[in-house]
This record gives sequence, structure tokens and C-alpha cells, in this order.
Amino acid sequence: MKMTRRNKLTMMKTLIAPLAFLLLAPLVMRAGKAEDLDRRSTYLLPVAELTNRAEQVVYKKTSQEDLRLYLLRPPGRPMRPLPAIVYFTGGGWVNGTPDGMIANAAWFRDHGLIGIAADYRVKNRHGTTPLECVKDGKSAIRYIRARAIELGVDPNRIIAAGGSAGGHVAAATVLAGNDEAGEDAAVSSRANALVLHNPALGVGFGSDFFADHPDCSPLANVCAGWPPTVLSCGTLDRTTPYEAAEQFAQKMRLAGNACELVTVAEAGHSCDWPATNVNFQPTLERMLEFLRVQGVLAKQGVK
Repeated sequence: MKMTRRNKLTMMKTLIAPLAFLLLAPLVMRAGKAEDLDRRSTYLLPVAELTNRAEQVVYKKTSQEDLRLYLLRPPGRPMRPLPAIVYFTGGGWVNGTPDGMIANAAWFRDHGLIGIAADYRVKNRHGTTPLECVKDGKSAIRYIRARAIELGVDPNRIIAAGGSAGGHVAAATVLAGNDEAGEDAAVSSRANALVLHNPALGVGFGSDFFADHPDCSPLANVCAGWPPTVLSCGTLDRTTPYEAAEQFAQKMRLAGNACELVTVAEAGHSCDWPATNVNFQPTLERMLEFLRVQGVLAKQGVK
């Protein structure tokens, strides 16, 4: 039978279609995976998956290791720079990896911020002291502010956050001194707000370090001009005592600073961590509302 031009075209389409699907299938699957990430809460995903999905940026080169930021961006293409929250994990300045509190960063990402987990040097991985932790925290905030345009970040809405020793690292971004040599001091390392989970403040855990380095103690250096700060602490915390959190909040308010203490009753250290902790969601919702009330974030959603 003589094959017409139409029959030839039909046969070609029949043969090409399966090949096209095979070639495009990986792209379709990848796009579907990204779309799924955009449509649902991500903070309960495995931390390894969140870390792998994150955009990685080297913010500091050290003799031990290049230090990275892990950025989780909210869905869509924003028309303006977004606020960012930078989480420093706990671990006593000794342990800890950037995925330690990436779920917290993802929770805020799900609420419209750029969620960032920042690596910093710790003793077991880098042979360093808490002083290097403080320097790295300040370097991370300074890097983000200096490159805010290319990162899509609002340089006036950078929030430093962390738990336990990571909470101290976040709070220390506000303190004077202990800047890394060679960095541009004209770019401020001060966060515009602080979100602290059972932070080391200068009493209890780390008291020997703070005795030797009082300039690194948030509790000893509260003064007028601190940024809006919200912190959580368990009433049964024996590592970073609840009494220290109460004292810090009181000193902040007496100095004229906005500060709220989220009390987690009958909870010990890591009172609202990890993401599966029953206190995780209500605590972060309180913290988000505090940031909105203080004008760090927009009242109706994050804009």
C-alpha cells in the first residue's frame, strides 16, 4: 500500500512521542517535586532533604573549612527583597552542623521569609573556641547584608536566630567587638531582630567562658538600642536557666527595648525543639506574631 504524506507524519509522531516522554520525564519529575515543595509545609521534611534542596553560598573562608549558608526560599517570584531569618544551631560551641535547626528556618520559609541555616566553626569539627563562633555569626550577618541585593534579602530585616549556644551566637551579633579581622566594619553585623530558643545568656552553661570574656555575655551587656528580641525557655531548664531568661527579658524592657519571653511550662532544655516537639509550632507562632507586632514583618503576612 502506498503511504501518503499524512500517514508518514502520523507514523513519525507515533514514534517520536514515546522518545520525547523519556527525554522529558526527568525534567517533569524534577519540576513536580519542586512544585510539591512549594505547595505544602516543608519544615517536617527530613533535615537531610531540606539541606540538599537548599541553595548553598560560601560566606566565609577559614583555615579549617569554607563556611556556607543554606538558603530556603519561599515559593513564587517576589517583586521586592524579602526578610531573612538566619539560624545558628546549638551544640555547646562544641558540636553542631548546619542542618541542626534547618527545620526552624524552613518553618519561617513556609511563612514567607528566606530561611537560612548558617554553618559556623565548632570545637569538635574545627578545633575552635566560642570566640570563633561569635566571629562567624557576625561574619554571616555582615555577608548577607553586604550582598543583600544579589541574595534577594531586605538588608533592614535580617533576623538572627538560634538555639542554646546557637542562640548565644545570634545574640552576639548585636554585641560590640570580636569582629573577624579584614572584614568591612562599615557593613553592620547587627541583626535587626533576634529569635532565641533557650539561649546561653551568660549564666549557667558557659559561665566559665563568660567570666573570661564578659564582652560576649548578652546578659551583662544589655543596653538601650538592642533590636526587638523574642526568646523561649523551659521552666525546668537547668542548662540555660529559666531565671536567666527572665532576668534578661526584664533588663531588656528596663532599657527600653522590645522583648518577649515565651515561657514553656514544665519543659527542660531544648524546650521547643526539634520540629516534632509539641511546643515547636505554638512557640514559633508566638515568635512570628512578635515580629509582626514590632514591625519587623508586615502585619498581614510577610511582605
